[in-house]
Amino acid sequence: MNILIPVSWLREFIKTKATTPQIANYLSLCSQSVERVHRWKNDSVLEIEITSNRPDCLSVIGLARELNAILPRFGFSTKLTLPKKQKITLPSRKCPLKIKINPPSICPRFTAILIENVKIGPSPKLIQERLYKIGLRPLNNVIDVSNYLMFETGQPIHTFDYDKIAGQTMIMRLSQKGEKVITLDGVERTMPGGDIVIEDGAGRLIDLCGIMGAKNSAIDRNTRRVLFFVQSYNPQLIRRTSILLGHRTEAAVRFERGIDLENILPVVLRGAKMIEKLSGGKITSSMIDLYHQKQKSTKVSLSFGFVQKIIGEKIEHQLMIEILTNLGFKLLKKDSRQAQFLVPTWRIHDVGIEEDLIEEIARLYGYFNLKSQIPPLPPIIDLRMQKKTTKGKFSPLFYWRERAKDYLRYQGFWETYSYSFISKKLINKAQINKEEHLVLKNPLSQDLKFMRRSLIPSLLDILSQNQAQFPQEKIFEIANIYLPRKKNLPYENLCLTGLVTTKNFSKTKGIIEGLLQDLGIINYQFIPQGPTTAKIYVNKKHIGQLGLVKSAILDNFKIEKDVISFTLDIDQISQLATKQKIYAPLSKYPPVVEDLTLIFSPKTYLGPVIHSIESISPLIKNAQIIDSFDCSRTFRLTYQNPRRSLTLAEIKEIREKIVKEIKEKFGAKVRQ
Repeated sequence: MNILIPVSWLREFIKTKATTPQIANYLSLCSQSVERVHRWKNDSVLEIEITSNRPDCLSVIGLARELNAILPRFGFSTKLTLPKKQKITLPSRKCPLKIKINPPSICPRFTAILIENVKIGPSPKLIQERLYKIGLRPLNNVIDVSNYLMFETGQPIHTFDYDKIAGQTMIMRLSQKGEKVITLDGVERTMPGGDIVIEDGAGRLIDLCGIMGAKNSAIDRNTRRVLFFVQSYNPQLIRRTSILLGHRTEAAVRFERGIDLENILPVVLRGAKMIEKLSGGKITSSMIDLYHQKQKSTKVSLSFGFVQKIIGEKIEHQLMIEILTNLGFKLLKKDSRQAQFLVPTWRIHDVGIEEDLIEEIARLYGYFNLKSQIPPLPPIIDLRMQKKTTKGKFSPLFYWRERAKDYLRYQGFWETYSYSFISKKLINKAQINKEEHLVLKNPLSQDLKFMRRSLIPSLLDILSQNQAQFPQEKIFEIANIYLPRKKNLPYENLCLTGLVTTKNFSKTKGIIEGLLQDLGIINYQFIPQGPTTAKIYVNKKHIGQLGLVKSAILDNFKIEKDVISFTLDIDQISQLATKQKIYAPLSKYPPVVEDLTLIFSPKTYLGPVIHSIESISPLIKNAQIIDSFDCSRTFRLTYQNPRRSLTLAEIKEIREKIVKEIKEKFGAKVRQ
């Protein structure tokens, strides 16, 4: 996730003489990557990519802490100036809000303060400018405080118009499937079920917790009493709801990564004081603080020797300690071999084991300072040789996949790549039953909703889009298709699918035969399923099919040429393929070659005919079609005996067997 941080705001908490380019460079080298620097009048705004394991860096203060540890490594002195804890004497009057949380696990900590007699108006110029710089539109002096503090501290905040909460009652619970709420953006959202929501005393949903508030409890120009509300939620539930609804907000991104529970109290006090000051209001209640799940402290031990083993560099023990303490880790004890640290509250979500501390040391020491060397391969025991070797294992699937790609490239094919997800529109155009496809619950878009069962729709779409500017006659793709399984994850089947813009069925069949032979598969068989369709078998195992694409489908894709498609199961082929070759010495005795012309009925498939001819006698070395006219087919037959010359009588006997079997099986006649 990328966030915008004004440098002037950052310098409010980190005092340093480092320039903006230096800050951007060193932050990128040792922590979060600064993608670009934007100019804003007399200020610079850093656009920073924040990794998902560092929710503490989704704030100005979090990045100031990082720079406080990083910049001294490059010779810059720094001073970290964090906001002072507010010393507020709260009224003894109990907040009149009735709150119920069921179950308590959905909200580890809930805090709220009531502020009365507020006057809604514009925020000060500084707050408005900073909100503009981070990409937010200022609204008023109450809502702006919420957004301002969220970016400054990393803690999302919500404000309610207290008088709009019916019965001054808030019930936080899990939603039922189908419940509806209109959020602040005016969109009616239907709950998937199991989402954290708040209802008031009238049973209305007034908050889609952790994501966006409801419109019916929003602050407006008539608001006089504000409920300032700071809390945390179950991260998994917030992420689930955000994804299922397809609605990502700044608050949701922070809640789903984990909130520092110990930071909630300082934020609620500071925020209430800011609203009191900016709106002329007055805090009129004590604070509600329901702390259901105390945040546990984490202690991690660090072995100095293990650090050197993992990083591969000899780093002084004191430097390791200095790096970690500058990052906020508290040194509890140490000796000559190890040290123990207390993890700061803002890092407990991503630091819990020794390797995490080593990572912190490595990045602050500088990955660029580490030697570039390939780690040694772990030894593999070769049981036949009874010795260790570092030889890698042979991966048949990878090898045969790449070999198939090479063969098709030599045949003039272009390789394509497409998404594993396809749209309902594409499925309908390809005339495939969409009910057989798996449907994603949280698609990236409605155009990428179904997990494909075939590569053909994607290839036809590619062919259609490229036929005008880049007319390619042959394209292919090797990728997974996804077949549903009951009560289990889908079966992922690696397939090779190709399209050839031709009506010549024999030519396409020849390409596939050549591919199978190149992969060492010779006992294949094409079983016709119609005049322009066939299934491919190896040892009675179905491995693929080919056929002419229906003209109605081509019309749907606006493809103007005839197209033949073929699909091969690469998973199965990789198990059948072999690099072994069978060689036989050339015979000293010459072959006998003769042509035989037979007349067949119009719908006779010639593949089975050739297979029958070659199986009649081991002396028949080859049978191939050399001529075709009307219903007659001329076969060139090659006979050979490796031990002696064949006699005319032997040839005649074999020929008679051929004619007899072909007549009986296929009803053919010999053309005189």
